[in-house]
Amino acid sequence: MTDFITTYKGFIEAYRGDSECIWVTVNLSNGTDIYFNNHKEWLDIKRKCQQEDLSVSAINLQFKSHKITVDMNDCEGSYLVRSVLGEVGSWTRNYYTVGKLKGDVVHKTRWLIPELVEEEKSEDTLDNCFEEAIIYHHAERTDE
Repeated sequence: MTDFITTYKGFIEAYRGDSECIWVTVNLSNGTDIYFNNHKEWLDIKRKCQQEDLSVSAINLQFKSHKITVDMNDCEGSYLVRSVLGEVGSWTRNYYTVGKLKGDVVHKTRWLIPELVEEEKSEDTLDNCFEEAIIYHHAERTDE
C-alpha cells in the first residue's frame, strides 16, 4: 500500500516539488486527509476505506491556488476517475470526473484540467461506471 501524505506540511513539501500538477485531497470520515497527485492512489485509498470501514467526506481538486471542493456526505459512495476526450483534428482534453453515488446512479461532474473548469454534469447507472473508481461509504455495497 502507498505511503500516503496525510499532513499539510507533507503536502506543502511535495507541492513545492511539483506545483504544476493537479493535487487531490480526500477527506476521510475519521478526520484524516490524504493528499496525492497520482490518480492511481485512489485505488489504495479505496482499499484503506474498505479495511478500516471509512467513508470519503469530501474530494478536493487543486491547481496552484485554484481549489474546488465536492462534499460527499450526502451520498452512498464517491467516484473519481481521470479521463481524456479527443477529436480528430483537435486538441486532446484531460479531465477529472468526480461523482456521487445515489441509489444506482452516479451523478458526475467533469472538470477540465489543469484549469479546473466545470465542463459537464451527467448521470450514469452503475453499469456505465468504473466499479474500481467507486468508494462505497462505510464498506462495500451490500445489495449486489
